[in-house]
Amino acid sequence: MVRLYLEIETYRPNVEEAFINEKVITAGVAVDRTAYHERSLKRGVEPVLYSEWDGLDEKAIVSEVERTVRKACAEHRFTTVVGFNILRFDVPLLVAKSGRASQSGLEYISKMWHDCFAVDLMQQLLVANMGSFKGAGVSNVVSTAIRLGLNPPDYPTSGARVKDLYEEGDYGGIEAHLRQNLRVIRWLDLYGVRRLTEQSVREQRPLFR
Repeated sequence: MVRLYLEIETYRPNVEEAFINEKVITAGVAVDRTAYHERSLKRGVEPVLYSEWDGLDEKAIVSEVERTVRKACAEHRFTTVVGFNILRFDVPLLVAKSGRASQSGLEYISKMWHDCFAVDLMQQLLVANMGSFKGAGVSNVVSTAIRLGLNPPDYPTSGARVKDLYEEGDYGGIEAHLRQNLRVIRWLDLYGVRRLTEQSVREQRPLFR
């Protein structure tokens, strides 16, 4: 079994135009072959980043993500792609972009996503928030985990800042945010979701509202 922790960052000039006028500017994939246990957090897993400022256009970035997923599916019996809000954002956006970038066609792209398992941590955390999406963004989840003494990774820059960082040419800032987001995602998957859910059950209340 292998886990692929996935995060993509996009530039959208108009924040209201999700998916319509959205450009993939960087993507990060952390390939994790450690045991699916919280003890594995003691071992860091460095992501591979594919970025526009490294000479890759959107088509190349999307193709690299697709290649990584296909390779993992071919080499492992079980491949799990893990992210935060990936079923609502990352995966559908990648499918749409892959339709333009891939040589194989949408049917093969859809089969690729069928052949792996997608785990959306935001949806898993609905249990800890009494079924509500309200307040269940990464920043609030991390701040709640800090308040509860769960020692999550730092999350200093929210995703809303990516647009400004891109327009300022602060690509290092975007990469730092992407790397830290992947650390948070891995922490949630191996430890945080379970602990936050247990706390919500004990308190009998939504944690993030």
